[in-house]
Amino acid sequence: MKKFLFTSVILIIINSVLFSQNILNGDFEQGQQSGWTQWSQGGYAVIGTADFFYSTDITPPVTPRSGQYMARIGGYAYEINSISQTVKLPNTPKVYLILYYQDRASTTSECAGVWVGARIRVYAAGQVIFDRYQCYYNTVNDWTMVYFDLSAVTGQTIEIGFRADAASTSWSYLYIDDVSISSSLTDVGQECRPIDYVLEQNYPNPFNPETEVKFSVPEWSSVNIVVYDVLGKKIADITEGKYSAGNYSLKWNADSFSSGIYFLTMTAKSENSERSFRSVKKLALIK
Repeated sequence: MKKFLFTSVILIIINSVLFSQNILNGDFEQGQQSGWTQWSQGGYAVIGTADFFYSTDITPPVTPRSGQYMARIGGYAYEINSISQTVKLPNTPKVYLILYYQDRASTTSECAGVWVGARIRVYAAGQVIFDRYQCYYNTVNDWTMVYFDLSAVTGQTIEIGFRADAASTSWSYLYIDDVSISSSLTDVGQECRPIDYVLEQNYPNPFNPETEVKFSVPEWSSVNIVVYDVLGKKIADITEGKYSAGNYSLKWNADSFSSGIYFLTMTAKSENSERSFRSVKKLALIK
């Protein structure tokens, strides 16, 4: 079973907190005092320099993307550790958590079974939106930008956290640097790789007669996006084909259809693993 990555990213809404702060220190350059709450079952530090984290087993070695510090979540022998920070999100239409990561896993961590390596889960507002294991053949050796869409909780105070659960004696690590909050993916000035499948709500909605459909795929995948009416009858094909990892935007012109409620459905299947995805959005056509 081909699954990859490995820690836990926890995005939990805090209904009432005494303090909050924006991630202005997402580069970890203040070391152990970087503003992140840290916890390790084995008592290990999770923020450090390249020298601090150096091991002859980690090949190639990892150096921070910027500055001298980075975070490293993971371990071996069933180690559990985490970092978290409370954040007040901007009150903008779109909000993204953006970060850079690399990962490393033991060459014995081959995903031959379920409990191999370690696991990554993503939670947003108490909902699991990402759940995967790390395998050594999916190792990311260069700093890679990924994002999570937090637009559902824009303007709210949330806790952002990363938690690693090593699932066996085979070691696995996730390295993190340059964490930030942004109201636009274009603000980062370069291509931002989606970490999971996403079907965004169409815009505008309600619309007449044209609307924009945006979606993302994290790896080479077969994608099918169609529109159904309220009776479940397919009335339009938006796209059907294979897409490489990236973010995409398509238009749907409903000029020949009557006013009403429609349903946009995206299904996707990875060409390289067992990953699959399905999402439905409600559209309102008003003429």
